[in-house]
Amino acid sequence: MIKKYAVCGAALGALLSSSGAFGAADPGSIEKRMKALEAEMAKLRKEAKEAKAAAAAKSNVANLSHKGDVHAPPPVFVSFKNGLFVETEDKAYSFKVGGRIMVDGGGISQPLNGFSNQVGVRQIRLEVEGKAAQVWFYKLQYDFSGTGQVTGNNQVLGGMRDVYFGIQHPALSVPFAKDPLFVMVGNHFEPFSLESTSSSKFRTFIERAMAVEGIAPNRHLGISVGGYGDNWTGRIGVFSTSMEDASYTPGQNTPSRWGIPKAAGWVSTGGAQYVDVAGRFTYAPIKDEHNLLHFGVSGRYHSPNDATGANDDRVLRLGNRLRSEATVLGQGLLGTPDMSCGSYANGGLFGGIPFSAVAGHCTKHVTSYGFELAGAYGPFDMQAEYIATDYTRDNNKILQARASGVFAPGGSSSHFGGYYIYGQYWVTGEERAQAYSTSDKSGANFFEPKIKNPLSAGGFGAFSLAGRYSSVNLNSGPYSGSGLANMLAYTTYVQPSAATTAAIVNSGVYGGRQENVTTGFNWYPDKGVHLQFNWTHVLHVSAPLNDYNIVGAPMPGRQGFYYNGAHPDLFEARAQVYW
Repeated sequence: MIKKYAVCGAALGALLSSSGAFGAADPGSIEKRMKALEAEMAKLRKEAKEAKAAAAAKSNVANLSHKGDVHAPPPVFVSFKNGLFVETEDKAYSFKVGGRIMVDGGGISQPLNGFSNQVGVRQIRLEVEGKAAQVWFYKLQYDFSGTGQVTGNNQVLGGMRDVYFGIQHPALSVPFAKDPLFVMVGNHFEPFSLESTSSSKFRTFIERAMAVEGIAPNRHLGISVGGYGDNWTGRIGVFSTSMEDASYTPGQNTPSRWGIPKAAGWVSTGGAQYVDVAGRFTYAPIKDEHNLLHFGVSGRYHSPNDATGANDDRVLRLGNRLRSEATVLGQGLLGTPDMSCGSYANGGLFGGIPFSAVAGHCTKHVTSYGFELAGAYGPFDMQAEYIATDYTRDNNKILQARASGVFAPGGSSSHFGGYYIYGQYWVTGEERAQAYSTSDKSGANFFEPKIKNPLSAGGFGAFSLAGRYSSVNLNSGPYSGSGLANMLAYTTYVQPSAATTAAIVNSGVYGGRQENVTTGFNWYPDKGVHLQFNWTHVLHVSAPLNDYNIVGAPMPGRQGFYYNGAHPDLFEARAQVYW
């Protein structure tokens, strides 16, 4: 306003100086001069408005309000508090750039078939996630560290983790739901298990319990539909192959070993990927800032189709990736034989030369189920799960595989399972109930605790102490443990007999059994930083009789000799930062 008055004063001064005084001037001349003054004022206003618009265009639109200016970009909110987050004023569009770095290390008192000590980068992930037009959402996450070292498998596309998009539209609104239902497509967690779907950033222990890691599914390609309320969640979906399988696809149209064309007897090994149907439902009858009681149930139906243990290893070679709850040390003591019987030669030519290979198809389908419980009371919290899986198999296919020389133990059905239970106490007074959420797309779970006194504010961060007992049993049959090992050794070396050896080997499936107890220490010095220390003592282990260690020496990278009575201690530490 001061500038405007100054301009008017200057113009008026010019008018007066040129005319002397109003009374002495010609009325017509005064009128002309007033019109000229008004035109000059209008020009000045226009130039000022244009200058203001130009200045605004060059400024940071995140700090300006453009009300009434339809040509200016809409204001956005930008935050660097934990990663890069950008969101429009109406919250219709947003994206976040985040990531994590995890470094693990440790040692073991009895290496058995693992490392005496080892250090390595466990995860290096970058991710972008956000939403568009209010109703669409997406996420892309890639792990640059890979997983070959910890599993011994060839993950063709192992770096891909969460890669999906979806929609959550008002037209999908249903009663009792907090927000509309959502539909997501891509590579994401199957809805199964509390700990399986929890982020490694916030888990109480460095590794998942053996039963969860061995039986529960992970991320798979598929489509799922879910919803949530203030105290419940539910999601169901159909899935197939996974980026983290040993191979992305099963054997496909394998050519004849000896050049025999299809018309002369060539048979494909298969090519049809497995199919999963999975679902999880949770309910929390007690849920406030200080107290929580959570229940959950999960189910999964798995049809192998033409898959074998060569690609679908997490199901058909159950437990082969377990590393005694200290993955960086590589101690793998468990694992069943290939429950599908794998691929084997079929038929012969000119005295038995094999001319084709077929998938064994010994497993018809697999049914898995789980029950979960979690609770919190002030600074104390607990969590427990029981997970089991049942295999329905084809006896005729099993006998056919054995006749072709395949190691195919077990009969028409097998059952495996395990469980864990743990408790945690927050020494600095944090409460895990405050970290519980039902609105995550993966289902109800726990996230970063609310740190009362972070290191950056002069405090010491959040400390917790935890203890866990876990058990898994991958044996299913009348013989197991040292009894099986002794009988097999006797019939193999003392009194060799193909008939008696086959009777023992084929009487059941022996993937081994293990029980562990783990104590843990967690420190969250600041938001986005988590340090963990775990000590695991093996209470009991009986190693398996699987397709990689029947009677001879262990193969490199596979389960070793039969162990019974060993009680190794494993120490593992992790330092991680995430944003």
